[in-house]
Amino acid sequence: MKIFVWLGVLVVLLAGVILSLPFLVDLTQYQDQYKPLIEASLNRKIALQDIRLTIWPRFGVRVAGVTVQEDPAFGAGPFASFTSLDVGVKLMPLLSRKVEVEEITLRDPFISVIKNPKGELNLSTIGAAPQAAPSPTPEPSEAPSPSTGNPLQWLALLAVDRVSLTGGTVMYRDDSTPEPTAYRVNDLEVLLKSVHLGETPTLHLAATLLPYNIPVTIDGSFGPLVDMRDVKQFGFDLGLGQMAMALKGTVVGGNLAATVTIPQINSSDLPVAVPLTKPVQIKDVHVTVKATYPGPQGVPAEELVEIHDLGLTLVMGRSLLAVTGHGTGSHFTVGVAAPMLNTADLPVELSLRKPLDIKGLQLSAELMGRDIRVNNLSLQLFGGTIKAIGLVTAGSLAPPFHGKVTVEGLQLGPALDALGSSQISASGTAGFELAVSGRGFALPDLAKTLEATGHIGVSQGRIEGVNLIQEAVTRLHVLGLTLDNPKATVFSTAETDLAVKDGIINIQRLLMDSHDFQATGGGTVGFDQSLNLKFALQLSEPLSQKIVKSLSVTRLALAGGRLNVPVTIAGTTQAPSYGVDVNALTGKVQGQVKEQLKGAIGDVLGGSSNPKDLERKGRDFLKGLLGK
Repeated sequence: MKIFVWLGVLVVLLAGVILSLPFLVDLTQYQDQYKPLIEASLNRKIALQDIRLTIWPRFGVRVAGVTVQEDPAFGAGPFASFTSLDVGVKLMPLLSRKVEVEEITLRDPFISVIKNPKGELNLSTIGAAPQAAPSPTPEPSEAPSPSTGNPLQWLALLAVDRVSLTGGTVMYRDDSTPEPTAYRVNDLEVLLKSVHLGETPTLHLAATLLPYNIPVTIDGSFGPLVDMRDVKQFGFDLGLGQMAMALKGTVVGGNLAATVTIPQINSSDLPVAVPLTKPVQIKDVHVTVKATYPGPQGVPAEELVEIHDLGLTLVMGRSLLAVTGHGTGSHFTVGVAAPMLNTADLPVELSLRKPLDIKGLQLSAELMGRDIRVNNLSLQLFGGTIKAIGLVTAGSLAPPFHGKVTVEGLQLGPALDALGSSQISASGTAGFELAVSGRGFALPDLAKTLEATGHIGVSQGRIEGVNLIQEAVTRLHVLGLTLDNPKATVFSTAETDLAVKDGIINIQRLLMDSHDFQATGGGTVGFDQSLNLKFALQLSEPLSQKIVKSLSVTRLALAGGRLNVPVTIAGTTQAPSYGVDVNALTGKVQGQVKEQLKGAIGDVLGGSSNPKDLERKGRDFLKGLLGK
């Protein structure tokens, strides 16, 4: 019986000793030894409240109240801090003088990342203390050191069953922009399990991204761990709000191969405001990425990353766009295809009277730095085919561009009806070829910078609402003339050269053929819809004779049996005004009279005609002038 009593007393004493160890063993004496080493390695001052042994829930060490001060160049607050760091070890191996870490727990860590107005990060000065003069190269040791900077090597040597982080906060502030921005990661939770050589660790991360209040999660595994850079396989499921992403791949021999898949992205779920009038969905995203690490010196990082097999579907209402791509960060090729695209589905405002159906859209482009080269753009619109090539340089609100546009078989009627830019409607089949250049794509920018040259042709055309001949004869006060189409100008062909500059379209060498007339001329049309056009209407012989019968004074303006009527068009495209250049027309008549008089006077002065001949010529001249 006494033996059991003594055993009980011994157990109590032993338990008392164990429970009192945290109070009996003072570990703060080691601060003076290790604190300067830590400060030198971090290039930061640190403060430590307490360090002691722990018995419960497991045997280990607790470091409490650690604060890492900020670099004075970036501010006076703390750079990082945590409430406590618990390192628990396995008891049985410890009795055999082996330290095996069972769990590491970090509570309430805080990290502040700052970018100053010069674009420098406070992270860049960690461990960046001035170095002393280099010492002679030491002899290589037998065992290589794991201090190569590879985090996987450190992780492999850590050998711990469980690493957890709770209540973490990461703050990021960017002072390099005109309007400083700040982001914050709150409620950061991290759990890492099975960190041992030969095993495959699992990772769980959860946090909240502010100011968007979006939950972020990462779950997956990587490994098995080896004492080198290789990861034979990794796979993670990432969540950002409503968006889910899967990342799988390998890192072997310094070569990364990864595949990213995203089932769906909705623009309304993005953490940033997107200037869209309607939600857009991106579905079935998949991309394969290959990279080399570390890369050759002097090679830009974007050249080391290769993107293969990029594919996604852009869903806008009932319209679908298939996007493909491949290349590197500095030279990327992208393709877009859409069998049918309705403008009513586009997430931007368009100044159209009615929705349009764009068929057979094909786009092939290259992204080279800031340059976007369109190698081919083709589509079917308004019954015709539109093709374009060009180059756009991004990086500004009004990006510069230049290119060439070719159009064949475009139906003018539906095009003008959709645009609704004029009270006059027209029909016909149009084709043109234009070389264009400028800056920006908004109308105010184009009015200032757009320059273009080219040729336009229209066949089997009809301009509704105005008949150029009717407008001409009305202003000549011709009575009793009936036209087949008094409210329309009908022509078989029309073509012109044009040049655009400073918001003005210069129409040059216009030629229009019709059954009743042929028009030549030119003028200007402004981006502000102003008109200043002049045409010479050479009427057909039957129509010329009808006008001469009604207005005999025009007889002397005939040339080859056809009457030439100078017509002007002014005002705006919304309210055009028509006129006849009477001075030019009467000038022709006056010229004819002068020629006749000059001939008669010459005959008199030269004595080549007798008075009766002069009298006869005078009567014939007056009869011709008066139409009798």
